[in-house]
Amino acid sequence: MKPDNVDWQYLRGALTMFTGAAVLSTSLLAGSVYFQSRMEQEYRHNSERLSALSRRYLAVAEEEDAIRDFFPQFMDLHKTGLLGDEHRLNWIEALQDAGNRLQLPSLSYEIRAQKGYKPDIPVVAGRYKIFVSEMTLNMQLLHEGDLFALLDLLDEQAKGLYTVSGCELTRSFVELTDNPGAGNVTAGCLLEWFSIRPVSDPEIKA
Repeated sequence: MKPDNVDWQYLRGALTMFTGAAVLSTSLLAGSVYFQSRMEQEYRHNSERLSALSRRYLAVAEEEDAIRDFFPQFMDLHKTGLLGDEHRLNWIEALQDAGNRLQLPSLSYEIRAQKGYKPDIPVVAGRYKIFVSEMTLNMQLLHEGDLFALLDLLDEQAKGLYTVSGCELTRSFVELTDNPGAGNVTAGCLLEWFSIRPVSDPEIKA
């Protein structure tokens, strides 16, 4: 067919419709691709938020379980005097009372300044710190059993937790005497009193 025989008027309309349809199809295709991309991004965003919320919920649930399980033990530690400030006055009163009850010939003590405790075995203390106060005891005993009786009375009356790091006992006389005012055994002991306090907030209230 020769170009002169083509009816351009009708062909121009068809070409216009074809071009419009092509443009519309391309626009729809581009829009669908963009929409799909946005939906995928939104899906990933929502999935990440859901995962984060799930982790936070599980963390809160685990923390609530831990509080419910360990809070009574926490309060017991606080009541016994291990958790919180040290109780020097109570230690001294308990020690003096034990000496009077056992009628020890002499009893003297010295408490050094509190310091941070570094155990031989690594301990994960978290947000808490362990402190120790060293107490030196010098006593005159009627017999060795008075030392164990004194420690038993401290266990009953004193607040906190202590350990006996060492004791040295020596005989004061060649022959033993039953005189209550005379000390047959001289004892020197080192006690370590422990306390635990939070690092950020050292004050603990019951």
